[in-house]
Amino acid sequence: MSDPLFEAVSDDEHVESELTRLLQEDRETEELTVPVVVRESEPAPVRPVFAGREDRTINLTLSLGYQRQIVQDLVEDDGLVILGRGLGLETIVANLLHVLGLSVIEDKKSLVLLVNASDAELYKIGEELRELAWLDGKEEAVSFLSVSRDPTTLDKRRRLYEKGGILAITTRVLVTDFLGDVLNPDLVTGIVILHAERVKEYSSERFIANLYRKKNKWGFIKALSDEPESMGAGFQPLYTRLKYLRLQKVMLWPRFHVDITNSLKSRKLENKVTEINVQMTDYMLKIQTGLLACMEACINELKRHNPEIASEYWTIENALDDEFVRSIRATLDPYWHRVSSTTKQVLYDFATLRELLGRLFTWDSVQFYQELSSIVEANKPSVTNNNRTMAPWLLLDEAMTVISCSKARVFDKVRDDDDAEATYLLEELPKWEQLAMILDDINEEKKHGDHTEDGPVLIMCSTAHCCNQLRNFLVSYKEYRAGNRTGFSARRLMVRTLKQHLAWKKGTGSHTVKIQKELNKVSNQARGDIDDDVAVSRTFVRRKAVPNKRRRARGGAVMTSYNRMLSKTEGDGTVDDAVHEAMVDLLENEVGGDLSDDDVKQEDPGSVPPEEVGESLDHAEQTPDFEEVRSHGITFEYVDRADQVIIEKFDAKASNYLLEEVMPSYIILYEPNLAFIRRVELFQSLRHTNPARCYFMYYGDSIEEQGYLNSIKREKDAFTRLIREKSMLPKTFITDEDESARFLPTLAQSTRIAGANPLDTKNKVVVDVREFRSQLPFLCYLAAMEVIPCMLTVGDYVLSPKICIERKSIPDLVSSLKSGRLYQQCEQMFRYYELPTLLIEFEEGKSFSLEPFSGYRDGRPLGAGPGSTSFQQDLQLKLMMLLIAFPSLKILWTSSPFETARLFRELKISQDEPDVDKAISAGLNPLFDKDTYFNDTAIELIQNIPGISSVNVHLIINKVRNIRELAQMSEAELAPLVGQEAAGKIVRFFERSI
Repeated sequence: MSDPLFEAVSDDEHVESELTRLLQEDRETEELTVPVVVRESEPAPVRPVFAGREDRTINLTLSLGYQRQIVQDLVEDDGLVILGRGLGLETIVANLLHVLGLSVIEDKKSLVLLVNASDAELYKIGEELRELAWLDGKEEAVSFLSVSRDPTTLDKRRRLYEKGGILAITTRVLVTDFLGDVLNPDLVTGIVILHAERVKEYSSERFIANLYRKKNKWGFIKALSDEPESMGAGFQPLYTRLKYLRLQKVMLWPRFHVDITNSLKSRKLENKVTEINVQMTDYMLKIQTGLLACMEACINELKRHNPEIASEYWTIENALDDEFVRSIRATLDPYWHRVSSTTKQVLYDFATLRELLGRLFTWDSVQFYQELSSIVEANKPSVTNNNRTMAPWLLLDEAMTVISCSKARVFDKVRDDDDAEATYLLEELPKWEQLAMILDDINEEKKHGDHTEDGPVLIMCSTAHCCNQLRNFLVSYKEYRAGNRTGFSARRLMVRTLKQHLAWKKGTGSHTVKIQKELNKVSNQARGDIDDDVAVSRTFVRRKAVPNKRRRARGGAVMTSYNRMLSKTEGDGTVDDAVHEAMVDLLENEVGGDLSDDDVKQEDPGSVPPEEVGESLDHAEQTPDFEEVRSHGITFEYVDRADQVIIEKFDAKASNYLLEEVMPSYIILYEPNLAFIRRVELFQSLRHTNPARCYFMYYGDSIEEQGYLNSIKREKDAFTRLIREKSMLPKTFITDEDESARFLPTLAQSTRIAGANPLDTKNKVVVDVREFRSQLPFLCYLAAMEVIPCMLTVGDYVLSPKICIERKSIPDLVSSLKSGRLYQQCEQMFRYYELPTLLIEFEEGKSFSLEPFSGYRDGRPLGAGPGSTSFQQDLQLKLMMLLIAFPSLKILWTSSPFETARLFRELKISQDEPDVDKAISAGLNPLFDKDTYFNDTAIELIQNIPGISSVNVHLIINKVRNIRELAQMSEAELAPLVGQEAAGKIVRFFERSI
């Protein structure tokens, strides 16, 4: 690890200086070798000049020079900003919005739209804007509202747009408002797009940029991102994203940028960071080595089965990347229907191994062993999973080592001295004792020093499970003396966890194993020979006897030694249970008495996460049941800030503003996290007096340390690629006709239109507003079709008075056929249209086959056998039943949304334009107020209530004014509307106690 921690990572000074030189060439431009002539019909964007404009002083909350420079650059010109992780993007955006939201003309308020902001980012930006408004001291500050989650109607949104200010809005709502003339793009001052890494070829962000630039040539578009790895992926990532966003300039701000380095080093006080290299135990080291060997074997097996697809990226060194499995899956997706079941099984196993490797460092020994035992038990041959294939990695010698060491961490017999009776090892995580030592040192420091302004201790970890684990440890660990050394033990916590494990095994494991064994005896006699779907290669059976090819029972002879070892893990008889119970009694006496029943309760999977407990209590105070909750033992007590110990996870909602709110004096990073380390660095640089002490914990020579170093290297490599591309970045000139021309070749020579250009005419297509989550509406727009967003009750797309199309992606098709919703939708289409059509649309870049979507159940690949075969045929059988029920139903298959848009153009040839009013009124009362058709949120809400479907929802909408009235109606009042059975379901839903 580097020392100090927060220094910029530099491998070669020459490379650093070259990258810095390229970064400083932002404002230099090269002369074009090819002259560009601008047509009169498309004038270059010109910003309006306002006479009599006076300079004004604007307050900012940016203390660091590079942050002020970013805001200044974005105010001066449009562009794409790519910032390193954790360098204060939310604060920069808030100050940028504050500047851009100020009106140039006194009698006209500017309208700035913020797109792609999450709830946590909106909270942080809103707090910053309120502080900036207070600094300005104006009575009427620029308003900041969010319509992202608010079910506003058309009239409400129109009024919000007319008032001006800063509006945070979702991409779907903004696209529909642009297309539906609810918002005139020419009235929008500008758009700020966050998370620019999400911009794809046919994404909603690009749709917004096209619609905005079509009518507004002077407004600004500014995009920002703090994920350079995602921005640097693909071929020419800068060029493509700038083209999609209609931008010309890019600004790169890596951590090693000169301005950032100088800003963070400008403080006189030195950042104090204490690195704590925690050594793993011998068992942990063996388990890590074994899991890495199993992962490498899986990678080699993937290469062997897919030599044409395998790339240099498929190595064990890259296996630590978070996106490694997704990258392999994305590579295999186009060929997934032809990929062998062995490849699917091995890929699933690799993801399991990767997860196990991460849990080795965060889960205690008992929980890790229980998780591993569950995986082993799930792969044993049984009646319930006889159609699933066994994980090949379990046949490796390294897998045996992993299982045996995991068991030894829990059940090895140890004794404190020669006279003491042997007890279970119950190995504790090494970081626990180090954490207790840090807290003890902090307490000693507070006792002997003058720390009147001390803040709390902040402990940061990765998951909610880890937060809960550390809370249990801090309230249960004890101090002991071993010679001259003071140590800390969590023996009581480990005994309690062991009791939880034994209770789990006794309650769910032992009975299941006994029943399973009896069923397997009968099943093995009845099944006979079964061919295994997974071909076990020599990679997984080296130094073992190859199974008899004439009889390949599931697992075969290779599993003999494996099952023998598994049978020794804990046993399933009463003798072993009695031994465990006696040992637990001995351990309870060792830690000081019986553990209460509450201590052995399993953690409820549906319980409230630790970080949401505060929110739950805040809500409880506003409910009548709060006194009842208080009576169950929840008490409140004031704790001084200096005595507080706060445990949070890195990706919690409050992580963006946690340091500023808590103002800790001590920060303990229980696990490495690059983004939060950068936030700590910013926090330290802004704290001029009494800086916080930071402790950084990691396991030495582990994948935890290597993963952190790899994250730094990946970010630096991504910026290196972006800087080099920026130095050769060409100018981009694009028009709407360029995009539409892609749909021209297959249609220009159509004999039915006598060779005329089909793009000369503007075709209308009515689209359901819920469809704007997909790419197809944007592609229809690019295909020179006039997209009209409406709230449709029948169908998703209306191409003509006769043609109505219900679009289904493959996952949606599977769920619709399973629930029967598709039958109801077809009934509605046949009631109002002559040519009802079902469109089955596949994703671009994935295999054009139904097999990949029927080859998995419960997230695991299915093997051979009657159950697997019937499940794979289930989708086709349900489609056949649908056609039998509706013989005249038309079915269209397309390989991608792009092909669907082309198909729509062909279907509209010689067809009349759709009637928008009729399309809206289909399935509804024609006297219904049209403005409410766009209020789809309330309609979607009541459709989720049991008893209400797309068939009877319009009856309720016509007769019931609001949801409150619906909740107060009796079963007798609802029965005439929806029927007796459905009315009973609705009433029971509202009367059910929560």
